[in-house]
Amino acid sequence: KGPSIGGRMAQLDKTFPTNDCAMCILSPKLVETGSHPYINIITNAELLNLEGHAPYFTATIMKRPRYINEEKCTGCGICMTKCPVKIPDEYNKNLSTISCIRIPFPQAVPALPLIDKEHCLFHQRGRCRLCEKFCEMDAIDYEQKEETIELNVGSVILAIGSEEFDASLKDEYGYKAFPNVLTSIEYERYLSASGPTKGHIIRPSDEKEPKKIAFIQCVGSRDMQAGAEYCSAV
Repeated sequence: KGPSIGGRMAQLDKTFPTNDCAMCILSPKLVETGSHPYINIITNAELLNLEGHAPYFTATIMKRPRYINEEKCTGCGICMTKCPVKIPDEYNKNLSTISCIRIPFPQAVPALPLIDKEHCLFHQRGRCRLCEKFCEMDAIDYEQKEETIELNVGSVILAIGSEEFDASLKDEYGYKAFPNVLTSIEYERYLSASGPTKGHIIRPSDEKEPKKIAFIQCVGSRDMQAGAEYCSAV
């Protein structure tokens, strides 16, 4: 669904049981997938419909615009350095900011930027166009539209991924009410060398090192009122 592959693991710092860097494990797989001659990656898209039966499935996919010509773009990143607009960085769980035209994270596959239409000065006010001016490959396409793609496939792998629980639904833990209460993914981004603090753990309230840290596991699991009725299996 997102503009790059990698999913939740791309946001992790290290993984159990070897304590290896998550991206050190993941990145070679992303590159291998991106360069495989028999794999066609469709990012920034979602499945609208799937019908038929094996081996005659028809998948209807809606691909959202990047406002970038993927055939022309080399991923050089010049456009990102020229963009004057900063927006919350979703990859870093909004703990830092990033350019309105951006590549989601350093090892992203495909390594192509996209423009956030809701914050782009040209899309919202009809001015700026700096990314277009400085793009040597003429890859900026403000007029790009949603695209519907139909694929005929012989088999389908169901890999729906995961969705993070909204911790603000559990008032007793003070998430959003107290700045030093974090979700596990937010904590992972603080731990990561590519995160908003380059791997230094700080308290968001005063940016000082914490003296104590408490972990509350499985918030939202086996909770039919606010979360999921099943165990998270973490």
